[in-house]
Amino acid sequence: MKQICLGFKAFDVHELLCHGIAEAAGYYADAGLSVTLMDTTYVPDEALPANTFHASCGAALASFLRGEKRKVVFVACDRPMFWLYGRVGIDSIAQLSQARVATFPDAAPPSGFLRKLLRDAGVSPGLLPSRDNTARLALITTGSVDAGLLSSLYLPHEVEARGPRQLAFVGDSLRLPSTGLAVSSELYDEQPQLVATMVSIYQEAMKKVFDDDQTLLREVLVGTFDQPAQRLEQAVAVIRDCYNPFGYSYESLLQSAIDSMAASMGLASRPSQELYEFKYITSHN
Repeated sequence: MKQICLGFKAFDVHELLCHGIAEAAGYYADAGLSVTLMDTTYVPDEALPANTFHASCGAALASFLRGEKRKVVFVACDRPMFWLYGRVGIDSIAQLSQARVATFPDAAPPSGFLRKLLRDAGVSPGLLPSRDNTARLALITTGSVDAGLLSSLYLPHEVEARGPRQLAFVGDSLRLPSTGLAVSSELYDEQPQLVATMVSIYQEAMKKVFDDDQTLLREVLVGTFDQPAQRLEQAVAVIRDCYNPFGYSYESLLQSAIDSMAASMGLASRPSQELYEFKYITSHN
């Protein structure tokens, strides 16, 4: 079995649904691959194992703009699955001008997503970087902050059942390849067959996301991601609204995503063809 490392930033359906399906369906084993997960949040590139793929394409884009050599070869989601919620009594973004808003750590791409969302809405609240989704949700529900940004660790119906109100969905205003498969340019150049195999596996997994027979998808949502069994219809609807059945994004969206991220980071933009390469996707059907 060939050893693969799959790096992630958040263990949730946004980043790892295709992986969860591929594991459960035996696609990796059938291809002779053994895939191990690694939280790469605090791991420098030089410390990564050989044959490392990355699920966070937003992080790959940020690294690319900082001068690192990256290739994104599969797009699982190009509507970033992050939602802004307000505490009880906050019903709109307009109420956040003098507010306190819990956000991701500054170095994480979702922090930039939130700043753009608020800037476009014309409000400038105080931003409070918080450790993780659990902490941010607790800050919102206890009224310790006025609003907070959460990822798909908690889907909207789960959060709203606890009292917070959804103020905005990042994917409505920002289209950006946020998850899928990204690799170093070195791995891309030196192991094309391995890259092609992983892309093929993710294409098969994506079919299960949109398959009329939801058996495997539902099993993975409950067994791997702890989604409440009684609310799977809502979870499936949210995921299908955000996920990309084609595995790629169009050029106009890709360049716009790079331009937007570059502006938020205060860096020069770069041509999208240098980062995104979808030649291993075997069908656009």
